[in-house]
Order: sequence, then structure tokens, then C-alpha cells
Amino acid sequence: MRVLAFLVTIVVTTALALGAGLLIALHLGRAPDGLLVSAAAASPFLVFGPLVVGSWTAYFDDRTPSGRSRYLRRAFLVVVAVDVVAAVVVVVASTSAQAPVWVPAVLVGGSAILFVVARPIGSRFRRLDTPMVELRDQVLPGPDVIRRKVVRIGITFVIAAIVSSVGTAVLNVLDPSTTREALVGILLAGQLTFLATAFASIIVALPFSRLLRDAGGRDLDRLRRYAKLVLRGRAVPLEEAEKAGAVRYAQVIQVVLQFNTAYVTLLYVSIAFQFVSGILRGSLVVFSVLFLVFMVVVLAWLLPRTVIRVRRARRYVEEHPSTDPVRTPETSMP
Repeated sequence: MRVLAFLVTIVVTTALALGAGLLIALHLGRAPDGLLVSAAAASPFLVFGPLVVGSWTAYFDDRTPSGRSRYLRRAFLVVVAVDVVAAVVVVVASTSAQAPVWVPAVLVGGSAILFVVARPIGSRFRRLDTPMVELRDQVLPGPDVIRRKVVRIGITFVIAAIVSSVGTAVLNVLDPSTTREALVGILLAGQLTFLATAFASIIVALPFSRLLRDAGGRDLDRLRRYAKLVLRGRAVPLEEAEKAGAVRYAQVIQVVLQFNTAYVTLLYVSIAFQFVSGILRGSLVVFSVLFLVFMVVVLAWLLPRTVIRVRRARRYVEEHPSTDPVRTPETSMP
């Protein structure tokens, strides 16, 4: 049930973000290029800001010290501030483009509604969560488990590629198109293929994310200390009872980082297909080129950083052998 709820959340938020971008492309085209690009860049924050707030509520109970942590409150204020700035940019761009009043009303009002319902929905998701597993009872994912996850991602890619390619071919037969239109259709098929594969990569890794959270006792502040110690190599004092949890965190974060990086990379490839398609159609060319360059820069920063952090986590495990029994049966995870 929780996996289904997670999948629905991803699909709905992605659809809303794409819808917001489409509204801007259709109705704000007469705005100056700078404002148009700014509005297009700001629109995803109107959707993903509430998503972040809802996710925090789903993972950390605000009735506990972790849910009331100072860090979480500051982060919430930052998210709200960013969304307010995004809303102002959209309103200014809409006014400059002389767009219908309902366009900024839908974008800004919709974001406000999402903020209102984010916390209740997050609380509902949290109640669907499984009980926390004690450290001594946790089962680490073995190589066979991880291999099966990767195979599932590969199968998803093949199925999505076949379905999207057949759909594109059928549409082209029923409605013959020019070479450019056919190329746009191929790019759409590629976009859907990589998007489906990105969703698969993050969904199959959900058990690892839960295991990582349980390694810190679902305490946000403790998880942040583990991250500073394991991933950044900082000298962070730990209580004796927390040392085993830090080792378990280091064991699991290696897997989580690799699956998360695969998700981001696949998602960016999907988005790149979308923007290249837009360039071929002649819509938002400047913004598309800038965003493609931005994504390349992000990946060039992210991939080496991930490799370094995975190596640090492995080194921490090697230097701090755990006294807890480590179980890695092949059937340990779905």
C-alpha cells in the first residue's frame, strides 16, 4: 500500500509540474525572455515545495523530538520562502505577458492548496509506515538482492521502450508526419522510457531507504550526525550506543546513494529528451538550452561527489567493524 501511495505521489507531482510548465509556455510567451525563463524555472518549486514538506511529515512525526528539530523548522521556512519568491516571479511574468488572470491564480493558488494538504497527507502516509526495526534485527541487502533490483530496473526499461516505440510507430502510421514531427515522436518515446525507468529505480530502492532511516532510530538529528561523520569525514562525537548505528548507516548509505544517483541520472535524461523536443518545435529554445547546460553541470558535480561519498562509507565500515551480527540472506528483501 505504501509503495502504491509513493508511486501515485510521484506520478501526480510530475504531472502537475509538467502542467505548470505547459501553462507558462502557452500563456506567458509574450513576456520578456528573462521573465519567461525565470517563470519557467520557478514553476517546479510551486509543486515540489509542498512535496518536500509532505515528505518530511511522512518520515518524521512532528510529535517527536526529531519531528520538532530546529533543523527541520529552518528547512521548512526556507522551502516556504523559496515558494513565495517563485509565486512572485510567476505573477510578475504573467502581468508582463498580459496573461489571463486565471493563469497565475491557478499556479499560485494551486501551490497554496498543495501546502495546506501536504502535512495531513504526509501524516496519513506515516501511519501506513511499517514499525521501526531494531538494529540487531535488521537484515542488510546482499549482492543477490541488489542484483535482482537492478534486473527489475532493466526489465522496466525494456518494457517501457517497447511500449513507447510501438505506440509512436502506430501513431505515425495512422497519422503520417514530417521528418521533424517523427523525430519529436521518437524523443517523446525516449522521454517516457527513461521516466518510467527512473520511477522504477527509486521504487525498488524504498526498502533500502527505510533501512537507512531505521539505522538512525528515525531520529533526524542523529541521521545528520551520521552523515557528517560517514560521508563528510568530520569528527563528530558519538555516544557508545550510537556507534553501531553509524556503522549500519555506512553499510546502507552506499546502496542508497547509488540507486538515488541512478534515479537522478535517468530523470535528467528524460527531461533532456523533453527539452530537445521543445527545441525542435521552436518553443522556449533559450530556456531549453540553458536548462540542458544546467543539468550537465549538476551531473558533472553530482557523480564524482557520489563516488567520493560511497568510498568514504566503505572506508568507514572497514575501519569500524561492527560487533552486531550482519545478516544478508538472498530473500531478505522484496
